[in-house]
Amino acid sequence: MNEKKKQLAGLMCFTLLVGGCSSMLPKADQKTVSPWHDFEEVKAAYDLVIPGQTDRARVHGLGFDPTTRPNVQILNYSEIANATLPRESLVAGVELPAGIRACIQAQDRCVGYSLEETRIRRDRTGNFWTDFLNFRRETSIKGWRFKALFVLVDDTVVFKQWSGQPNIQEISVSRNPLGPFQGAGEKMSTFQ
Repeated sequence: MNEKKKQLAGLMCFTLLVGGCSSMLPKADQKTVSPWHDFEEVKAAYDLVIPGQTDRARVHGLGFDPTTRPNVQILNYSEIANATLPRESLVAGVELPAGIRACIQAQDRCVGYSLEETRIRRDRTGNFWTDFLNFRRETSIKGWRFKALFVLVDDTVVFKQWSGQPNIQEISVSRNPLGPFQGAGEKMSTFQ
């Protein structure tokens, strides 16, 4: 009877050890500090900015203020031109947007706000032991990314554009047949 209790206790310990292992895998978050929690929120704020009507104070009030929000970069007119104009080989016959033309003509009276918002979560999933011993690592990557550019001349928005990924979902798997010995030869060669 005592032997059966030991076996049962051993089985319970093994089950607890293996069952709780996935929670021991690393997790990582990559996000920018901002007032927006998801892609739809930042896109809705972007949509409230209307070229020719929205002023600098309203842009700042919507959360695109470079003095109070991280990750809002201030651009001068030449940086704006680089960011928005196609390469010279593509320019032939292409009409410049009126806001960009006004910015280039205004030069020092033109300023741009470039925003890059990112929310990425990386969770290692799968078997703890194969991950720990470096045989197989699986990472689930989820999140979103949003980029916006506002161009202002004399405190009025004259141009805006956005791009982004509203739904990032990726699975990254790396396999190392030799497990913890994978790359050992490379490491050994550095000691010579």
